[in-house]
Amino acid sequence: DGADFRDIGLLSAYVPGQRTAIRPDGYAQRVSANSKIVFQMHYTPNGKPESDMTRIGLVFAEPEQVTHEVYALGGIEQEFEIPPHAAAHTVTGMISGFPADGLLLSVTPHMHLRGKSYRLIAETDRGSEVLLDVPQYDFNWQHRYELLSPRPLRTMRSLGFEATFDNSADNPTNPDPTEHVTWGDQTWQEMAVTFIEVAEPIRSNQIDAPAASPPSLRQRDTEREARYLREAEEFADRYIARFDKNGDGSVALHELPNAVRQYGYLDHNRDNHVSRHELVEEAYWRLENAR
Repeated sequence: DGADFRDIGLLSAYVPGQRTAIRPDGYAQRVSANSKIVFQMHYTPNGKPESDMTRIGLVFAEPEQVTHEVYALGGIEQEFEIPPHAAAHTVTGMISGFPADGLLLSVTPHMHLRGKSYRLIAETDRGSEVLLDVPQYDFNWQHRYELLSPRPLRTMRSLGFEATFDNSADNPTNPDPTEHVTWGDQTWQEMAVTFIEVAEPIRSNQIDAPAASPPSLRQRDTEREARYLREAEEFADRYIARFDKNGDGSVALHELPNAVRQYGYLDHNRDNHVSRHELVEEAYWRLENAR
């Protein structure tokens, strides 16, 4: 209805077979003040009135006890067509925007009745690595696959997935093997989706000072650290020059276009402005943790 979907986050989801997620101590999702919780429901008409009994329960955390902020990222590939009678049609997609200093917590693949198998693949400095392999995907028993221990994302150059579909008559759940199958919300259509949960360590909020760069960074005098600081300052100057419409030296929330998703991670002190100090700190942090 014309709302500004500038900061969208996936709070929770349910699919057949999925169980409740229990997070480690100190891990929590952040819901900004004045947010709206929107339910997206995929209904299939069955010819008679029904009642929706959906509920959501929220468990709140004490802010001082939170060590990591958890959020979901998605990889979606909508541009596909599964041919009739295809027994193993693979659709590939990518997951972008994951933080270099973050941790991978869980993976949730999502397909419909023709889903056959799934793989999540990371490209690292050492080559390709399969992080999740689901050889027999089952729409009626969809899992949130939680890693035994959080996996650092700093070693990963990219994350891609392979979703394979069985549109043949040998698939007992196939609604119609003669169909050309494309993307759709209904169960008899298909989806190629991956959700991952990541966590970022929470750094202590700092009040902006007039200094050109964070004091903790100015004290570092090695050649590599000096280069990181120089690159971070150049990034901050480019960012402000691009988005600071009123010329006050910082970027306000309303000055950012909807396409810019990094806003919430740059505004460290949550004052609805991104200062040069915060931009330098964030850019330096990412450069240092990408080593």
